[in-house]
Amino acid sequence: MLIGLYTGQRVSDLLTLDKSQLRLSQNGNLYIDFVQQKTGVHVTVAIGDPFVKQILLDDFPEKTYTQIFNKHLKKICEKAGLTDSVIGYKMNENTRRKLKGSYRKCDLISAHDLRRSFATNYYGKVQTPILMKITGHKKESTFLEYIGEKFNQDHYADLFLSQTSNL
Repeated sequence: MLIGLYTGQRVSDLLTLDKSQLRLSQNGNLYIDFVQQKTGVHVTVAIGDPFVKQILLDDFPEKTYTQIFNKHLKKICEKAGLTDSVIGYKMNENTRRKLKGSYRKCDLISAHDLRRSFATNYYGKVQTPILMKITGHKKESTFLEYIGEKFNQDHYADLFLSQTSNL
């Protein structure tokens, strides 16, 4: 779960992660090299969180399947108290269709939410082109739609001012 929150990669890429994809630089930075299965795009992600770095280096996770991962994720969220009722879509096992309704938040979460949370949590703190490179989005409009943000035409002008104010 934490690896997904700190890398922003799709579950298909997370669950096929192998130790051979890890690189430790001479200055101690940990990198993960992904070739995204969906797009074929090469992405390198740096791991800054010390706990996630320790997990990857000392306690590398076992392989699992998406369905099992999602079940574990739901249990973790339930134990963490994410049980408030929210409006969302949940798969009906009989009809195999998603039904809109009021469900516990922990029952709605899936591995893909880790990727979206990564993008949403870092948006505005990390430059958008950097986030797009990590998530593999090609167009800013698609990225913003993905995280539920509206395009702000002043965003890059404001960034320019903030970064050039000390020149």
